[in-house]
Order: sequence, then structure tokens, then C-alpha cells
Amino acid sequence: MLVRVGQRVGRQARRFHPPADFGDRIKNCDFKIIDSTLREGEQFDTCNFSTQDRVFIAKMLDKLGVDYIEMLNPIASAQAFSDCRTLSELLLTNSKILTHIRCDMRDVRAAVESGVHGVNMYMATSEILVKHSHKKGIDEVLRLAEQAISYVKEHGLEVRFSCEDTFRSKMDDVLRVYQGVAEMGVDRVGIADTVGIATPLDAYRIVRTVREAIPENVGIEFHAHDDTGCCLANALMAIEAGATHIDTTVLGIGERNGITPLGGLLARLYTINKPSVMEKYNLRVVNSLDKYVARASRVPIPFNNIVTGSGAFTHKAGVHTKAVMSNPTAYEVINPSDFGVERRVNITNRITGWNAIKARSTALNLDIPDEQIQMATTMIKNLADRQLITNDQVDQVLLSLAAGPRISASDFGHLDETSATPALREAAEMAAAAVKAYQEARAQAAVQQIPVFMDQRPCLVIRLQGHLFDREALNKVMDMCVDSPCDFDLLNVKCAKRNEDESVAELKLMSDSNTDLKTTFIAISNFLAQDHTDCSVSDITAETIMTVN
Repeated sequence: MLVRVGQRVGRQARRFHPPADFGDRIKNCDFKIIDSTLREGEQFDTCNFSTQDRVFIAKMLDKLGVDYIEMLNPIASAQAFSDCRTLSELLLTNSKILTHIRCDMRDVRAAVESGVHGVNMYMATSEILVKHSHKKGIDEVLRLAEQAISYVKEHGLEVRFSCEDTFRSKMDDVLRVYQGVAEMGVDRVGIADTVGIATPLDAYRIVRTVREAIPENVGIEFHAHDDTGCCLANALMAIEAGATHIDTTVLGIGERNGITPLGGLLARLYTINKPSVMEKYNLRVVNSLDKYVARASRVPIPFNNIVTGSGAFTHKAGVHTKAVMSNPTAYEVINPSDFGVERRVNITNRITGWNAIKARSTALNLDIPDEQIQMATTMIKNLADRQLITNDQVDQVLLSLAAGPRISASDFGHLDETSATPALREAAEMAAAAVKAYQEARAQAAVQQIPVFMDQRPCLVIRLQGHLFDREALNKVMDMCVDSPCDFDLLNVKCAKRNEDESVAELKLMSDSNTDLKTTFIAISNFLAQDHTDCSVSDITAETIMTVN
């Protein structure tokens, strides 16, 4: 038999050959979702849901269409027990309520008494967790499992048994447990990548091995942590290998780096079989659900969160924006409106394109000649090199341009060659040049209306000098600035060309509090004096201001 799952999978993966029907189970959405936001999600650092939060999230998950909602252990507290009962009595349309418990009769009895529809129980089987938790051998695990499973089944509830830390367990132990609990009548076994160690090929191999070792009527639930960034890929491979249930949480929140994100899984499935996914799930709920859970968990939605992150459907580069405005599928594989979110085009940056500015003028119902928009775009891009620009400021530029006469230099280029005299052609060229000059002046005047940003807060400009890149002195100073209450800009860096030469860096610290500036400067000075004696820091605020003046 296998010695350790991870070791065997690593060798087998190089000989992996997908079967002919590989991809069909994902394409057919042939699995169920168990959302664990109200259990695994509760283990996230800043998460502490109230009863009202749990009820609202459960109703939203049910509206979205998930098959199961997993709650925390009812024995955890009186409120946990009460909330398990409350959610079980909600009469949800799509979702059944499960609870996640230890394989311990105290937990099992509480779970049954709480009124839930199913019980997800677990027990550690990896050497390291056994040593530091229950210290029981496989025979004892099976004995306890039989007692617990029998009790749950006698009360007519679904039951799953999971080997905690499956991927670091001995495979012969895993198979022995799963075959044993299958004979005891479990509805599912659980394969858990508890520490996020598995690769996608590991996930496929282990799920496939378990699938072939237990009866077909016994389901497989897959739980993937994201410590190494593979949870979503692992979940997809688990489905293909025969997993019948996938654990998710909203935003992927959970212990440490969390688990498979619900929205991310649905987005991935959407790109594979859009009609089936849209028929099975109410995808427009995802946006509201992500926002609510983020607020309740006291965390921002990451900018790169799948579908609902601020960057998910934001286009900035000129080439991209032009294509997206012509045909969104050029740079989008997901229609944002299907998930209840909106596309955004960033037009206030140095790499924006004039087509994006033109699209904005059209949205504002303004009639501005193309060449005037092109001139204004160039000026806006140049200004964006020096300061931040807002959408409102770009709108004001466009409104100012639209207020002037609509005249285009190209209007003077359409002369009838048969009747145009040399004098007329010369006059037309002069008129076109005059119009172009007028348009440039008007565009410049409009862009100049954007106020120059001047940070009026107290500031401190410091100069670091020495061997800044040896032993990462500058890196650590930058970390101190990030962690300080001050804002900062890196004004200048001069890197030494030879080892014996010194490097120089200049930083500008800004804050409403002079005390914060002083405290940060002293902290940097002390750090360099103690740990980097070959580096120095000086306050050059006065000379910088004199230079600017």
C-alpha cells in the first residue's frame, strides 16, 4: 500500500493520463455544493457572526441555490446550539442544514438534538495530528465512528465521516477507515486537504483512489484549504476524479488562508457550461453575498477577488478599453451583469486611450470632434504622470470642450479637386491649421481647469545614505513606513554602481500629526543606528522646500 499520500501522488503524477471522459463531470455540474461560511468561515481571524448575520447569510445562500449549509458545532456554546436550531427551522427552499462536529458522542447527541438535517463528523488520521490531538489508533477510530454513525442514522439524519488531514495520512489507514465507515452506512466520506498541501494532480489521484475503494452509492466530500494557492484547482480536479460534494465559503474565508471560494467556483463553472450554471444557481446573488460577508467579517473584498473584486471588470489600457467597448468578450470571459456587477473603464490614467475618453463623452451625450478628444486625451495622460485625476475632473474637461463651437480641422479637407483653385486650397489649409491651433488651445484650457494637487499636510523629507541594499536596510525602512501612521512617497533612489560606493534614497513622510512624523523619523534613526551602522538618515525637509521655492 501507499506510504504517504503526498509522496505516492508526486511520483504517480508524472504518469498521469486523463481518461477519455475527463472534463465531463465538471461540464455537467455533477456535484453538490456544501457552503461552510457559517462554520469554516467562522474560523477566519476577524469573523464573529451574530444570529442575525447567520440567518441572513443562510437565506442568501439558499436563494443562490447551494445544496447544503454547514453550521458550527452546536456544543461550542449555547448560542451555537440555538442558531443551529433556528436555521434548521427556516424552511429553506434549496439548502439543507448540516453541522460540523468531532467524532465524540457528546457532540453527536447535541447535533441530533439541535434539529439539523445532517451531521459532518471528523477525526484526525495523520500521524502529526493524532500525536497532538486524540492519540488513538485506527482500530479505536473505527470503534468510535461506528458508535457515532449508528446514533446519527438511527435518528434519520445524513452523515459524513472525514479523515482530518487526509493528504498527510497513510493511505492504507485512509482506505481502511473509509471502507469501514461505508459498511457502517455513511452517506459520504470526506477528503480533507487540511493544510493546503495538495497539488491538483494529488487531489485527482487521491479522490480517484478513494472512489475506486468504496461503494458507488457512498458520496465523497472534498474540502480544500488554500495555504499554497491551489484550492480552486484542487476542487475541480476532485470533481473530475469522482467527488460528489465540494466545500466552499463566501470569499473563501476560513482558518488561515481559507478554502475554495463559492463565487470563484461558480465563475469557473460558468465559463465551462454557462447555461447549466445559470439554470442551477442564481448568480446575481453572489455580489450582494460577498459584500455582506465582507462587512460582517470586517474585511475588504480583495481587489483581485474573482467576479466581485474592484479589478475584476475594470479596464485601463487603451488597447483593452477600445476592444471591450466594441465587444466585451474580447477581454472578458464572464458577463459581469450575470453576477450582478458592472464593468468599469478607467479613463484617468497615463495609459488610457482616446476611444475610452470618447466613449465617456458619448455617455454624457456630448458632441465633440474626434481630433479635439484626441488632443485632450494626450494632455490628460501627461497630467496623470504628475498627479491623480478623478472621473469628475475628466467629465469637466469634456463638458468644457462641448461648450465651444463644434468645428473640425478635417472639415476643410473635403474640397472638390475639379473646382478648387490654388488660392482656395491654400485658404483651406490655413483654416485647418487655425482650427487645429484653436482646438489645442481649447483642450489645454479645459485640462488646465483641473487643479494641481498640493498636499497641505505637515511633511518630513528624509535622506537615507549608505549601503542600503546590503542586508536589506532600505527594504526594512520601507516596511517601517508602511506600518507607520504616516503616508509616504519614495522621491528618489540612486543605486551604487560599485560595492564600495554608497546608495542614496529620499522619502517624503506626510501626516496630519507632527508627532507621528517625529516618531517615525526617530524609529528609523534608531533602527539604522542599532542594526545598520553603515547607513545614516538625515532630515532634509528645509533644503527641499527651498529648492521647490
